Amino acid sequence: MKRKVEDWSVEDLHKARSRISFPEYQREPNLWSVEKKRLLIDSILEDLDIPKLYFNETEDKGIEVVDGTQRLWTLWQFLDEDLEYKQGGKLKTFSRLSAAEQRRIRTYTLQVAVFKDASDTYLRMLFVRLQLGLLLVTGERLNAATGRMKEFVFSELSSHKFIRGLKIPKRRRAKETLGAQIAINWFARAKQKEFARTRYEDLRFFFQEYEHPEGADLAFFRKQTKDILATLDEMWGAFGSRVSELRNRSYILSIVLAFGEIGPSLGTEKAKREFVSFVFDLWGRLRQEISAGIDRKNKELYAFETMLSSAPGERYQIERRHEKVLSYFEHYRSIGGILGDKGRPSVRKGRNG
Repeated sequence: MKRKVEDWSVEDLHKARSRISFPEYQREPNLWSVEKKRLLIDSILEDLDIPKLYFNETEDKGIEVVDGTQRLWTLWQFLDEDLEYKQGGKLKTFSRLSAAEQRRIRTYTLQVAVFKDASDTYLRMLFVRLQLGLLLVTGERLNAATGRMKEFVFSELSSHKFIRGLKIPKRRRAKETLGAQIAINWFARAKQKEFARTRYEDLRFFFQEYEHPEGADLAFFRKQTKDILATLDEMWGAFGSRVSELRNRSYILSIVLAFGEIGPSLGTEKAKREFVSFVFDLWGRLRQEISAGIDRKNKELYAFETMLSSAPGERYQIERRHEKVLSYFEHYRSIGGILGDKGRPSVRKGRNG
């Protein structure tokens, strides 16, 4: 592998645009706010230093961006007149700047580290390490992983109808993050009889553990992934279009894990539909209690809401939520209402939002 550091002007970067591409582990092109983009333009006009860009030279002389996506798109948008810079209280496109200011931007020089003959594994590792000091979310960082588990979560699991239908934004790999949380807890329950913490470090280790499974590990991997998809098939059949009403990831994780445990015992379609009604009635009552503030009446739901919002990715909270959902559903089936409600009917039109 070879590495060199070069000086590229903003104009050089703009002219090379047709040769520049972004690997699939990179972030989306427009995550920066308008204010952050304007701050970059201001930094250039003030001749302040901008962090180094990282490129990888491909075999066909193309350029892949390892780090610098947001900076590049900001510069391109400004030069293409698609971004306005705020100057003296007025919004100006690039063409409305003075000739001297335009020249200052075009000739501004950035340092670029260019790699050649670097392996994909090395580039992914470099990408993750470069982001350690940035606000890169879990799904984006996991996207730099490789192997069987990464492919299962990012390809098969995230494209399942149930996951696709959820009211979770596609941006920033949110659905892939949920898929990883489902998978790690499913595997942990099957292997260690307990749940797992879902911080990035835990998910990264989990992906590495099943990067290239062999023998008994491969058989275990195939069995668990098959069971996860089969459970989501059943849930999709039961929820149908109503899945689009679900958007709280901690709550969704808990109901998937609960259905995975009790689904086989439900048997009939009627029983599965009852579980669906329970899911939305519980969420509807939970939202009512939150809205009531100090006038809330159901201590059970207040405690459950804390489990959803406080350290939701910790193992102990996932465990507690699981136990609560199972006990709530058992009460729902026998009594017909939400545990902790005194004489209050169930909320048949609750929404998860």
